[in-house]
Amino acid sequence: MKEFEKELGCYQRLNRISRRGSVVLFGSSFAKDIPVSELTQTFGLDCVVYNRSFGDLSVADAAGLIDEAVMEIEPKKIIIQLGETELERGYKTVDEIISSYRELIAAIRKKDKHVKIVTVSVISDEKETAAFNSALEALASETGCRYADITTADDAEERYVKAFGKLKFFMIDRITFFDAMNYAGI
Repeated sequence: MKEFEKELGCYQRLNRISRRGSVVLFGSSFAKDIPVSELTQTFGLDCVVYNRSFGDLSVADAAGLIDEAVMEIEPKKIIIQLGETELERGYKTVDEIISSYRELIAAIRKKDKHVKIVTVSVISDEKETAAFNSALEALASETGCRYADITTADDAEERYVKAFGKLKFFMIDRITFFDAMNYAGI
């Protein structure tokens, strides 16, 4: 966990001034690179969104960081985008990653049974990505979480904007008719 100490320290300082009941994006490298503040403003979201992601974070390591990085601010929603590190390095099977995810979700629920959790697909060129995303969607259904598929953002020139555009529907509490049509691609 030493490799995450600097980022964790920064998040702990920010948490002292962060709003309770917000939305938190918690993930690895892809999620860390999403410019959350700018996109929250650009999309006109009526909620506070914080990015508490770490570069190269594995699902197993996430369990040791989530309390201090995320749960400390008592979020109403946690959007989790993890698994890419294990898939890209090839040191865990899909089943092992999903097992770690299940444990992470259980730990979150033990801390706060009312927090809404969204699991987010992984964008990767690895051959196991489709199987992982399918298993993650099944896990979300099994554990009462929601699943956000952002895989089409990989084809976009502005992949972080496109991914955030899909995630915003899981961040906001109220969806307007216009939002619903936009999400449906109509």
